[in-house]
Amino acid sequence: MHTITDEHQGRDTLRYVRLMLLVIPLLLLVAIVVYGILTGTIEDSISSYYLGPARDLFVAMLVAIGVLLVVYKGPPLEDYALNLAGFYAMFVALVPTKLGETLANLDAAAAQKLVHSIQVSVLALLVVATAFVWLDFKTMNWAPRALLQSTWTRVLTVASSVLLVGFLVLLVWRTIEGTEFAGVHVAAALLLISSMGIAIASHLGSGRLSATDTSGGRAPHYAGLLVLMLLGVVAWLVLTAIGVKQALFLVEWYEIALFVYFWYLETKRTWNPETALRTGRGRHTPT
Repeated sequence: MHTITDEHQGRDTLRYVRLMLLVIPLLLLVAIVVYGILTGTIEDSISSYYLGPARDLFVAMLVAIGVLLVVYKGPPLEDYALNLAGFYAMFVALVPTKLGETLANLDAAAAQKLVHSIQVSVLALLVVATAFVWLDFKTMNWAPRALLQSTWTRVLTVASSVLLVGFLVLLVWRTIEGTEFAGVHVAAALLLISSMGIAIASHLGSGRLSATDTSGGRAPHYAGLLVLMLLGVVAWLVLTAIGVKQALFLVEWYEIALFVYFWYLETKRTWNPETALRTGRGRHTPT
């Protein structure tokens, strides 16, 4: 039987999930700052820290973020996009960046062992993800029509799904091939960022924001965040063209900062479930 205590525990769990998704990226940032102070160097991308002293923290942070993104439940399209973002985060963590260079510096036996360990990790994750989707389908009230309720949501859903299929084809191909997993890490990182952008975009064009919305007219604000994210891609191309070595590193943190800001705004808006329900976009109180 549902009780007030159950309701409060569910609310507090949701709050902790949201807070952890604000705090965990800070762990990696602190580690990178400390690493830079101690060594006097800044890598050319966040993923490059996979091969350094911050490797364990890098992997742990991305796996934790991936799990939390999947666990969090929100409006249908946002939830779908965040589930995908969590899925991609796992592969950013488990498939090393610059794997070809790493393998070239190892003897044949060590290189084969590393490849096999990645194959095992990828296949295990695919099996668990498949089992999770099946269990989620059997135990939760899936509402696929909610993802297709407007032209805007249909476009975002179809785009996300097509990209997912493309990534799965690449992933299976590279896993069976069993050499350098070329393109997997980069594709997962780009799709992670694009999924975060789709999560933000899911709050636009829904028709749910109005003059009476207590969120304070958030739609134009989020549209601005999306524009800034797109400008980040342009900035990466420009900085790379002029030879800035840390261009990708700077843009990655820029994109992460924008998503964290979005997450902070949504966490603030949905902190009290009653207020979130009045906006029409929050998580429903259990019944």
